[in-house]
Amino acid sequence: MVFSHSKEAHPQNVSAIFIHAGAGFHSYQAESTHLWVCNQAATLGMAVLRAGGRAVDAVEVAVKFLEDHEITNAGYGSNLSVHGTVECDATIVDHLGRSGAVGAVEHIKNPISLARLVLDVSTKPLSLNRVPPNLLVGPGATEFAYENGMPVLHADFLVSGGSRERWLRWKRDLAQVEAEENQEEAPKSAQYQHPGHTSSTRSRFSSPGRGITSRSWWRSTNPTNPPSGSDGPDGVASPDTVIRPHAHLPDASEREYEEHINTGCLGLDLNNAEGVAESQGGTDGSSHPAELRKRKRTRLPLESGTSTSTSFGYAGKAIPPEHVGDQPQRDPAEESPQHGYIMGSDDNIIDTVGAIAVDCHGNIAAGSSSGGIGMKHSGRTGPAALVGVGTAVIPVDPKDEARTCVAAVTSGTGEHMATTMASNVCAERIYSSTRKVAGQPGVFETVNEDEALEAVIDVDFMGHPGVKSSHCHAAIGVMTVKVTRDGIAFYFAHNTDSFALASMNSTDAEPKCLMSRNGGHNKVAQGGRFIRFNRYMTCPKALFTMPISNNKGSIGH
Repeated sequence: MVFSHSKEAHPQNVSAIFIHAGAGFHSYQAESTHLWVCNQAATLGMAVLRAGGRAVDAVEVAVKFLEDHEITNAGYGSNLSVHGTVECDATIVDHLGRSGAVGAVEHIKNPISLARLVLDVSTKPLSLNRVPPNLLVGPGATEFAYENGMPVLHADFLVSGGSRERWLRWKRDLAQVEAEENQEEAPKSAQYQHPGHTSSTRSRFSSPGRGITSRSWWRSTNPTNPPSGSDGPDGVASPDTVIRPHAHLPDASEREYEEHINTGCLGLDLNNAEGVAESQGGTDGSSHPAELRKRKRTRLPLESGTSTSTSFGYAGKAIPPEHVGDQPQRDPAEESPQHGYIMGSDDNIIDTVGAIAVDCHGNIAAGSSSGGIGMKHSGRTGPAALVGVGTAVIPVDPKDEARTCVAAVTSGTGEHMATTMASNVCAERIYSSTRKVAGQPGVFETVNEDEALEAVIDVDFMGHPGVKSSHCHAAIGVMTVKVTRDGIAFYFAHNTDSFALASMNSTDAEPKCLMSRNGGHNKVAQGGRFIRFNRYMTCPKALFTMPISNNKGSIGH
């Protein structure tokens, strides 16, 4: 990647990057793994900033690292849709508030890079005064990636062992609920039923998700806390829906999934088709989306707990199919914590990841990426693809002497965040340091940023009429950064059980990582950090104050 140097704003001689790996519940056993991923992402992002890269460059690199690891629900290893495919969302916003986003995109290993590509192309004029897009979804996004030279992979290359196991379990649960509902309805309709109805009904239950409502799926698994395959939050799964490391999977389901893979997630017979990962007359490993339906490839082994992220390099090239089986096998005893990860029975975090960066010129950028909820409807577009919902930036006002700018990224119940425009509201409240006055509609009062952020969750989010009237569990985690002439202020808050975070500035020897926990009971846990600009020193002094206490209790180091 070639980094561009920004010529805008005034040099502050300090840069910083902030990472989150999702809000939900992280088991204590897997905590070190989640924090390791955050640590590495922050380290890579800071390396970009120290090399002179722009904030938007650092965000892309950091989020790409998160997408490449199965432990996160972004990019490789993301939750599968009801049809067994990976469909991802991503957004990136620069310091001017310009954005690039993709939604429900398949066949792309790093959605954040495609979002960055959309951003870059959107800044260039088109012929005939056409307006370039800044949001692309579905097949159109995949086509755009191919046309601009980005590798397009077969859908199965993005499926990990863990996501496959979760899909199998959720599929069995769906089929079981459908069968139970069918038995309940059978006596009522038996006298009207035509003999041919039996076979049609049986075929309806052979495909996951058909003929079942999210309400019945939610009720059958957990009446109070929706599983990640329901209308619940992107990052909060119920214990009943989390696959255990060595869970036994019936042979019938295994054969069913193998048949699904052999015919391909796109419905083609992979064993009798022509090559997929080889490009037309090229060796970059990419394919035109239409060609994915015609070519043959060697099927990627999908054994439980086996990560295939090593089949891809960070340069973005796909491994030709004839070499997939030649990848060296790792000894589990020698693997570092991030390799071969399988979600434990107590680890209920499968959610959006995000990053915010500030470069040495004071420019800010933010980005989010997510694979969405498990067993989602095909085409479902989540908050990570929506500016103002999952990611927001308020740029510097040219007339503002304080040169204030704010960025915010969110994680949690995607549909509720869309209802409340979560990231945009958060950015506005932090920018102006205000909150709503109770009992006085349209009236705001000036408070400090911690109080403003707490009110964003308690009042603007949890108190929103659309959220209060919803049957879905409401959960949210917010990470926001405010830059002024005095320094960089980092704030976070969440009402989920835990929130994985990391921060690093250019004077830090290593990232500061934290697994914030709120002790349950839907309390709002908060924390932050302030990095002060020193105008008289080349190397500014930084003050680490994370976490901090609030009126609802404190969170530990």
